[in-house]
Amino acid sequence: MEMKPAFRTRLVDEPIGWMTTVSASGVPSTNPVWFLLRDDETIVVHSKDPSTRVRNLGANPQVTLHLEGNGRGGDILVCNGVARVDPSEPNAAHDAAFLDKYRSFLERNRWTPQWFADNYPTPIVIEVSSMRGW
Repeated sequence: MEMKPAFRTRLVDEPIGWMTTVSASGVPSTNPVWFLLRDDETIVVHSKDPSTRVRNLGANPQVTLHLEGNGRGGDILVCNGVARVDPSEPNAAHDAAFLDKYRSFLERNRWTPQWFADNYPTPIVIEVSSMRGW
């Protein structure tokens, strides 16, 4: 999938995404997440577990991750994909790119990388299948 440069910039720079998962009974659940664009087709989220999002992925791996717009109906980005829990991903305390992106957020909250890794131990990998923006 070829990613538009503007989409890549948003995914690299934006700190908060909204990830939607769907339960086995079809109920959507949307939550804010910290995320990392690993490459043009892969996004990583570190999640609490147990959590609704992890439980939902077991029933339905289809997800969306969207970024907030500019408050006037523009700059909206929605990524569609298939997600899975991936224990081969490094935990947040050992993910240099994730720490580079979120170090100031961790410091602001007085969280250590290890605290974050202990509290958000489950890496979720989203294989992005499509994106749309306006």
